[in-house]
Amino acid sequence: MYEELKKKRTELGKTLEEIAEQTKIKKSCLIAIEEGKFDEMPTEVYTKAYIKMYAETLGVDSSAILKDYEEYLKSKKQNVVKISRIESKPEKKKSDKKSFSFSWKMPTWGVTAVIILAVIVIVVLFLQLDKKDHTIPPPPPVTQTPLSTESEIAKLEEKAEQKQETVSQQQLLKIEATDKVWMRITIDDKEKKEFLLNPGQTVELQAKKSFKLHIGNAGGVKVLFNNKELDRLGETGQVVYLDLPQDKN
Repeated sequence: MYEELKKKRTELGKTLEEIAEQTKIKKSCLIAIEEGKFDEMPTEVYTKAYIKMYAETLGVDSSAILKDYEEYLKSKKQNVVKISRIESKPEKKKSDKKSFSFSWKMPTWGVTAVIILAVIVIVVLFLQLDKKDHTIPPPPPVTQTPLSTESEIAKLEEKAEQKQETVSQQQLLKIEATDKVWMRITIDDKEKKEFLLNPGQTVELQAKKSFKLHIGNAGGVKVLFNNKELDRLGETGQVVYLDLPQDKN
């Protein structure tokens, strides 16, 4: 059924580049979906989301394609079980008929001699330490630093205020994963970062102006912007796009 996607896209006169720009899905993933090469796709939750989004963009029912993908996952799991059973067969180990052992024990008198020698060494060390004069070194001289003038104090206060203003102007973003989730984050419309987080992992970023978020599993994240938690973004497997700070107009 996945051939219908390519056929429908051709009928609509759309290229893969146009679909990739519209859905924010990589071109390589779109090609893999059209050709049914699911082994080249990312994890299960993102593949399902991509198939559904691509089909909805073309106006095609995604249920049949998702069914094909489920059959692919089922057959893949069966092959893994067969391979694991083959590898788990125990190998017969050849046991040596003859084994030789050799042990050596220190005689009792030797152990006693070692203990006596150790005691003598310890006693000699203590006696030498007692003979040494332990003198307390004099304290280091105390140097007095000159007091800052009023102009210097004013300059220091001004620098502290400027530093505090710079920190307050920064945009802070913290994302906590409650489920496995993929995301792409654009910082100040310049730097792009991609993450694949497992439950319990977090990402903390800073920006001068703004963030643009492309989240592949809206129900699997908790987003804090400038230390304020945002409302729930969506359901599990839902793909969302979010601009921060949000436009209030």
